[in-house]
Amino acid sequence: MRALVVDIADSTRKKLCSFLRERGYDVVTADTGRDGMLLAQDSAPMVAFVAQQLPDMDAEQLIPPLTNLGVDTRVMVMSDAVELNRAVHAMKHGAEYYFAKPLDFGHVAMILDGVEALQRSNRETAHSRRMDRRKSIRTPTIGESTQIIKVQRLVKLLAQNRTTPVLIMGESGSGKELVARSIHESSGVSGPLVEINCASLSESLLESELFGHEKGSFTDAKVLKKGLFEIAAGGTIFFDELGEMPLAIQAKLLKVLDTNLFRRVGGTIDIRSDARFMAATNRDLPQLVREGKFREDLYYRINVLPITLPSLRERGGDILLLADYYVRLLGESMGRSYMRLNSPVEELLCAYGWPGNVRELRNVIERALILAGSGPIAPEHLPADIRALHVIENKGTSDTGKLLPLRQVEEEHIKRVLCATGNNHSRTASILGMSRSTLLARLKKLSPLS
Repeated sequence: MRALVVDIADSTRKKLCSFLRERGYDVVTADTGRDGMLLAQDSAPMVAFVAQQLPDMDAEQLIPPLTNLGVDTRVMVMSDAVELNRAVHAMKHGAEYYFAKPLDFGHVAMILDGVEALQRSNRETAHSRRMDRRKSIRTPTIGESTQIIKVQRLVKLLAQNRTTPVLIMGESGSGKELVARSIHESSGVSGPLVEINCASLSESLLESELFGHEKGSFTDAKVLKKGLFEIAAGGTIFFDELGEMPLAIQAKLLKVLDTNLFRRVGGTIDIRSDARFMAATNRDLPQLVREGKFREDLYYRINVLPITLPSLRERGGDILLLADYYVRLLGESMGRSYMRLNSPVEELLCAYGWPGNVRELRNVIERALILAGSGPIAPEHLPADIRALHVIENKGTSDTGKLLPLRQVEEEHIKRVLCATGNNHSRTASILGMSRSTLLARLKKLSPLS
């Protein structure tokens, strides 16, 4: 804890400094307001004792800059003669307390007890909030790669423009739902975020979930039911796996987006909805449009400022940033906040293809922390698919004295990866950093593998 004492009276300064040091404070002193302000900027004191009358200014002039340091400094004013008007004036300017000289240190101790307890409580609350924010960080937007910086900018823009539809595209596990939550929470809306998976319900059930139904509108409709568009009033409705939505529901969704109106199943009254539309898909929507499986007019209606999440394998150094984040976050929840990754593990994580993207990385880190116990995370704590890369690298460097043509090096490396993955083409392609179709084309060109 730090304290600042600003007073020209040498005896008061010495006694107060001695008292504060006995309470555990680091104390700095000044005899002018200007020097006190400079010291405060460097030391960021928790409490400041300021004489009412200083050589260059009054205490009232010094209080505002001290209380605006951003560190919750509590200012105590000391006066040779307590004047009620001046005391009230000082308190209005932000002073915590107004003491008469000579100081009654028992009284000072009582006031400091309250101040210290309050500041401890504030620090604990602030720490708790920081931890909550840290845990709620949307991990797909952690990173420094060009692709993820673009995503971060779009998230910020879409959070500021609350009525713009949001379309998030990317591979499974890349964090589409978490990005949607990040936009919703950053937009400052008062309503909830409600989610629906378009692939999990039949057409009739999906319609009832979205728009609700009137009592008696069908056999099992025994009571009136509100739909998600009503429940999400003032907030967001998030459609996961949008590409799986039936065409008939797509037409009704388009009407809601165009008019902000809908009717419950079996209803005759238009209901207004201000819920914001967000959707995610891992499907190629333009291709679905060409195939007649997704409405072209709906696609253009929602494709205003789309976010395309890059796969984890495309993000380079972000892999280690995310891995380190998960090690710290999950390690802390397990009581092992000291856990860190070492170089061999980092090399394997960077070499792996991450077909499961961010979701898979989180699971790999959690597994490694569990297996490592209280010891360091080592390669043997990683899944077999990732550990296989270590074997591949060792085999690839065994004949260091033999120089081979590039084609043969490529051919042997592909063979080794195929062997390590049990001839799994998709996994091999991920490890090699290429698409499955590219891998198959390479295999056709390599005569021994054809």
